[in-house]
Amino acid sequence: MINPFVLLVADLIDRTFGELPEKVHPVVIIGNMISKIQDIIPSSNSKNPKSDLIKGMVLNLSIIFALLIVCSIVDYILNFLPSFLKLIGQSIIISTVIGHKSLIEFSKAPLEYIKNNDFEGARKSVQHIVSRNTSELGEKHIISAGIESSSENITDSIIAPLFYAIFFGISGAVVYRAINTMDAMLGYKNEKYNYYGRFSAYMDDIANFLPSRIAGLILAISAPFYGGNILNGLKGYIYQGHKTPSPNSGYTMAVLANALNMQLEKIGYYKLGTGEITLKKGYQSLKAIDCTTFGFLIIYGIFYVLI
Repeated sequence: MINPFVLLVADLIDRTFGELPEKVHPVVIIGNMISKIQDIIPSSNSKNPKSDLIKGMVLNLSIIFALLIVCSIVDYILNFLPSFLKLIGQSIIISTVIGHKSLIEFSKAPLEYIKNNDFEGARKSVQHIVSRNTSELGEKHIISAGIESSSENITDSIIAPLFYAIFFGISGAVVYRAINTMDAMLGYKNEKYNYYGRFSAYMDDIANFLPSRIAGLILAISAPFYGGNILNGLKGYIYQGHKTPSPNSGYTMAVLANALNMQLEKIGYYKLGTGEITLKKGYQSLKAIDCTTFGFLIIYGIFYVLI
């Protein structure tokens, strides 16, 4: 298992400096790889479902195989460095595939617009982090949409890449990010991607199964540190975590909704928790991102020392 120092430094690097420029950002590079392979083996727009399923599988496995080769070469090179420099090298690479700072910034933006009574700006801002139509959302639904996205992305952007780095090093973190990116680009239920992107969606569901549940538990346990209630958070985890269309995203959302005594709602899909949603609770949800991340790092650090 990876040294917890690596994960701590990786998160601190990302939290301090944020995202790399697009030209050298791993997620952007992975996205470009996906697009190029799509050009080579395009979707039939559901005209040939079996062919689309196979093409989607080939695309996914090609990306994963290519990244495993690259990561193996990088690991081989790092092994020639002194131990401390190797740890720093691993930290730098892992920091490029987590999104702690960007998650805070994107989640905070709509709250700042609302704070300044700029609701149109808030709608446009929250549109960057959710897939729903935000043009007619009122204040509470804007805040709700932002909190839902930020709580879901605690898993996708932070906990899951760190989790896979523990067991598989830089390869685990990078491949997880690739799986997540493929789902984001291909995992849609429309004519083009209904079959072509199905393998991507399944892979993402499988990859997030454990990290989402671990993130939800830590989010509940750390509730007092962001002004929430542990017991309410745990109740949300147990009784409402499964009540979203996604098999994984509901756990962190349900915990946060219940821990902060508020209702998160995606109209026509789900309602999680009860209670009034306020701007203050929106800011508390930002603090919850930090609390969950550091809680995960502390728990892993203790576990690493004990074993």
